[in-house]
Amino acid sequence: MKLVELIIDVLDRSDKPLTQGEIFDAIQKHSRYAECEEIKTVKVPLSAVARCLTKHSSGGNAIFGVAAEAGKVKLSRRRFFLKSKELPEVAVIPESSLHPCLVKFAFERFNARCKTINALKVLKKKDKIGKWTNPDIVGINPAILALNPLFQKEVEKLGMFSTKVVQFYSFELKLKVDKSNVTESYFQAVSNSSWANLGYLVAGDLDTDPFFLSNLARLNNGYGIGVIRLNLENPLRSEVIVSAREREIVDINFMNFLSEMNQDFYRFVAETGKIIETKKIDPDFFDNIND
Repeated sequence: MKLVELIIDVLDRSDKPLTQGEIFDAIQKHSRYAECEEIKTVKVPLSAVARCLTKHSSGGNAIFGVAAEAGKVKLSRRRFFLKSKELPEVAVIPESSLHPCLVKFAFERFNARCKTINALKVLKKKDKIGKWTNPDIVGINPAILALNPLFQKEVEKLGMFSTKVVQFYSFELKLKVDKSNVTESYFQAVSNSSWANLGYLVAGDLDTDPFFLSNLARLNNGYGIGVIRLNLENPLRSEVIVSAREREIVDINFMNFLSEMNQDFYRFVAETGKIIETKKIDPDFFDNIND
């Protein structure tokens, strides 16, 4: 029997919300406790209960609710109640399945053309910085093309790294962002987006707990990374939960480092130069904007 099923049964029988300790005590007295392999394979069974509660009390398909004001206290003191007895079907999808949705949304919302960066196309194999260096998707808003030819000539003198010429975007994608992985996900986005004018953490499933969302706003105040919740059914209904704070100047040294390390990023910057020079966009270079 799965641990989550035991917790569902315990909460279903309770007439009030329970703390994780109370849930664990009730589980130990359950007639099917001995059938739960997840409990047997951990040194600290209470920690397995805590992880299960965290996992299933966040996101759009949460089955456990948290009592009001609980977000302001420690996990061990929060009280949980049953929202649904039905376990959501978990579709195993790759992170890359989020890319077309983001590409569509970024074009419509930011007028940004996007390019997927393949972290495997690393020129310097000895650089094992991996996921903390390469952004998942990069984008540009060619602001220069919105101007008439007279002003295009003037702003072109400012060079590629002026926001009046082009705005650079960096996107870090995650299938799900909740309490269990928000710190790592956010600071991965900070690391991978430090070069760009605007950086975003993008989630296919995002915890909607008010306290959790207020924490994202607090992180944004400190580090400037925005957060987007994708709507996979209708990309245009995706939401900017927190707007990125724009940097006036990109980090040229870090862009140079990425260009030397990753072929895709090098080609992306080179293509940006072509757009500024020719005043034309080659749609075949960028990811397709699907209808």
